[in-house]
Amino acid sequence: MKAAVCERYGPPEVVQIRDVPAPVPGDGEVLIKAVATTVNSGDARVRALRVPRGTTLPVRLKLGLTKPKNPVLGFDVAGEVEAVGSAVTSFQPGDRVVASRGFDFGCHAEFVVVAADGAIATIPESVGYRDALPLCFGGMTALHFFEQGRLAAGESVLINGASGAVGTMAVQLAKHHGAEVTAVCSGGNADLVERLGADHVIDYTTDDFTRGGRRYDVIMDNHGNAPYARIKGSLKPDGRFLMVIGDLWQTVAATWQKPVISGGDGDAVFSGESYRTLMSLTERGVLKPVVDSVLPFDRIVDAHRRVDGGHKVGSVVVTFGDDA
Repeated sequence: MKAAVCERYGPPEVVQIRDVPAPVPGDGEVLIKAVATTVNSGDARVRALRVPRGTTLPVRLKLGLTKPKNPVLGFDVAGEVEAVGSAVTSFQPGDRVVASRGFDFGCHAEFVVVAADGAIATIPESVGYRDALPLCFGGMTALHFFEQGRLAAGESVLINGASGAVGTMAVQLAKHHGAEVTAVCSGGNADLVERLGADHVIDYTTDDFTRGGRRYDVIMDNHGNAPYARIKGSLKPDGRFLMVIGDLWQTVAATWQKPVISGGDGDAVFSGESYRTLMSLTERGVLKPVVDSVLPFDRIVDAHRRVDGGHKVGSVVVTFGDDA
């Protein structure tokens, strides 16, 4: 099978498409024939080893000292079940599914193996592969942080970085929770986040939301440029700060800063329950996918370049085979 292989940290060009052995599902595993995957900010950061300040060594120890332990990146995949291992009864060949291997990666390939009891869910018949996939990385992250932050109906939430993969899902999920949503993004993306449900939009190129005098119940930072030290004056007395991205010091400090929620174990974000929730919300029309661009697999390097540019809106989707 063909896979996008990254054997050293570096720019997009370090990713090369090669022929590698196809995986075989073991006991309790599902083999998926990929129709689509995404290149998201997590893939790009790992590929470039572009991580928050102070976290380079911990990240190297977890993901690979001199090169990625798993040279095939990719958090998520949408496709058709090709085969299942013994004792798997929840899925069968032909099922349309969306799945993630989390920080084990491996989804930038024509065939992917995932645990049947892991982050995998059936795609509703009314939802296409390309529509299901963009909901996953951002949707799971937003679900996890809103649950940790106990976002409640009637609360005010500000979402910094509202037009990215996480932000576009966070806007929609916050509205679904019944919150009043303020989205921070560039003016060019104001119409988008308003269509997704944002009640207010702040253009970061002209306004600093921390200087407007308004306070919020919840502030979510998806960009990494609004640390707690900067935004604490914009929180209500019982407000919570959802730090999706933070450097080592900010993460350590979060252990004693009561208002700061760093999300805990990153791997805990990826769960079958979250995927089933996202698919159900999509089937009901609550969530709408936001796709920045769709590229064929043989242009995955261009997909990495697009993510590196820092101006994508929603998700960059990569497709395989006939769907390309």
